Amino acid sequence: MKRFSMYLTQLRLVMICFLLISNTFAVQQTLDAIQMQRQGLTNLIQFMDRTPEIFDREPNTDTLLNRQQKQIALDTWQLYLDYMSTLNLLSDHTRTSRLVTSNPDLRNQLHALAFIAHYRFGLEFISRVKQDAELVKWYNLEHAEAGLPGSFYRRFSNQMLSDFATDQFDDFSLSYVSTPQNDIDAFIEEDRRSIARINRLHLLASNSAGLLKRSLYNTYYPMQKGIARGMGKVKVWRIGKTLITPEQALAFSRNFEPGDFYLTRKEWRLTNVGIPGFWTHSAMFIGTPTERALYFNTPEINAWVSSMGAESYEDLLRQTSRIYDEHPGYDDGGDIRVIEALDAGVIFNSIETSLDADGAAVFRPMVSRLEKAKAIYASFLYTGQPYDFHFDFDSDNALVCSELIYKAYQPSANQSGLEFPLYRAVGNKMLTPSEIARWYDETVGTPDQKIELVMFIDSNEKDGVAFQSTKEAFIGSWKRPDWYLFQQPERRDDRVATN
Repeated sequence: MKRFSMYLTQLRLVMICFLLISNTFAVQQTLDAIQMQRQGLTNLIQFMDRTPEIFDREPNTDTLLNRQQKQIALDTWQLYLDYMSTLNLLSDHTRTSRLVTSNPDLRNQLHALAFIAHYRFGLEFISRVKQDAELVKWYNLEHAEAGLPGSFYRRFSNQMLSDFATDQFDDFSLSYVSTPQNDIDAFIEEDRRSIARINRLHLLASNSAGLLKRSLYNTYYPMQKGIARGMGKVKVWRIGKTLITPEQALAFSRNFEPGDFYLTRKEWRLTNVGIPGFWTHSAMFIGTPTERALYFNTPEINAWVSSMGAESYEDLLRQTSRIYDEHPGYDDGGDIRVIEALDAGVIFNSIETSLDADGAAVFRPMVSRLEKAKAIYASFLYTGQPYDFHFDFDSDNALVCSELIYKAYQPSANQSGLEFPLYRAVGNKMLTPSEIARWYDETVGTPDQKIELVMFIDSNEKDGVAFQSTKEAFIGSWKRPDWYLFQQPERRDDRVATN
């Protein structure tokens, strides 16, 4: 299957997020963002090295890549570009912006970390691809579904190996002096050593582009860079404000049922880093204790609760999660109604806090109330688990947002549940919020449909409002590009939600 068709990085909005946070926090946010890209690229290069049948074939091999191998290669290429474009933006941002820190030495150190890592992983990738003529040809083909024009790999490699890029790295690296025992500089030195181990002379000699002007460097992922800079000009429209208000969130939730889950989109936030697609987060609506008591008060559920050794469903949940048992039942936004996996781990939030977003799509699994009760119970088993930045669905030690939904409804010996479709990307099983939206699109109205759309909350950037839209408008939303807010049509008959 063709995946990652709308794969654009979530981190390219980091420069906007820095306006919302203090100077000290901005430094840590920047460092975390750079390190996340470095680690992601490290994992990707390791994956390539573990897959020699695709990425380390004999130069004159007669064996052709099969369809599955080509898709893995394309997924790898797209994921790589996603990380690299983010590093490129971070490098540019730390070089010039005082929003990160007013300390020029610290800003230069962060710039060095992003800039040198970007150059290192440019060489790391090219050195593994360039000797395989079939792979190079595959990467140079137009992949319209991924937004990649023809000859894109050639352009990318020419830019990375150009005289300009080489001189720029050499000059900067010579001028930058590391500080012993400094944590950031330790990573910079690691990247320098990796570059030193690469046969740069061989790579540079094979580059036919020669000297490229600086203007051509910006053709590397040009749309992303252009859009990110465009966003920078309009970011003052709504600093610290999302379009779904707390009052709207609470009003919308009156139509939700325990066991529903929703996808969200935040245009201006650094959230759920690395998740591809338009929809970037998901959460499960569990309701308040009173709402659950009313909804799950059926003979079948009461019998199941009794068989679990609990006096009530609420008692069962408290026995299951110490974190929930000790929770006050509210946060700064309101009463707890949501469980979700965020960077702080699997936690409880109010609907006002969780639905602090610019758009949402609420889904209802087409299963019995008993299965929903079991799903919520299953989700409580994961409370306190850390966020899974590696997106490893095979492990329960850490969870990503959509993984919590997946595992809450996952069928087992004691649970009929709901089987979400997983797919593979660079060797890992995955399910992103946008893939859930895509799954709904592909199955709605067919015998394979397993979830129904309860509500679609859209927004309009120009008007600065969120509103309840239609199911028809939701179809295809997963295809929306990340710069959709600049392409929004005029709002017509959609109702503006109030309270």
